[in-house]
Amino acid sequence: METVLIVSSVLLWLIVLCNILLTLALIRRVNANNANQQVPDVGGLAQKSEAPDFHAETLTGQSVDLATYTHSAQSTLLLFISTHCDPCHKVLTMLKEMGPGAFPPGVRPVVVSGDEHEPSEALVEELQLPWPVLIAPRATNSFFTDYNISATPSYCFFDAEGKVQSSGIASIQREVWKALINSWTTRTPILSERR
Repeated sequence: METVLIVSSVLLWLIVLCNILLTLALIRRVNANNANQQVPDVGGLAQKSEAPDFHAETLTGQSVDLATYTHSAQSTLLLFISTHCDPCHKVLTMLKEMGPGAFPPGVRPVVVSGDEHEPSEALVEELQLPWPVLIAPRATNSFFTDYNISATPSYCFFDAEGKVQSSGIASIQREVWKALINSWTTRTPILSERR
């Protein structure tokens, strides 16, 4: 009887040891697969690159281009949106609720809609947006393509000389947005005074 108990205990420990080894091998394989995954391209422009020229219209029909926003005392934040995009609505609402703290001093926010005039104007009225809005329909305007915008909401922050300081997907979380704008103010001097 003792022999049977000893043999069964040894077999049980061998099974436990095999189970542990198989679990470790599985964990190693999962970690290797995660390390090999490519980060998806979220678009945007490279830091320190020149912001491409663009042509768009304001809600009042005024034609604007890159020169409208460069060589001034302010940096510019372009916030790319689609009128039918729920995260875009959330980001715009969050930024509006944050008030002046949503953007660093000396930064001019400009919303860029990839849709036609009517839905863009309806969104502005619905959300009571306080910022300028540019209309650049994706079907007829290369603005989004030129700025490598692959998803909305996205942003491109460039200085008064048109050098891109930051670009990417806009977060709908206040803390993430605040950390982002804090990185702009610590990494890049905001030009509030210029001769």
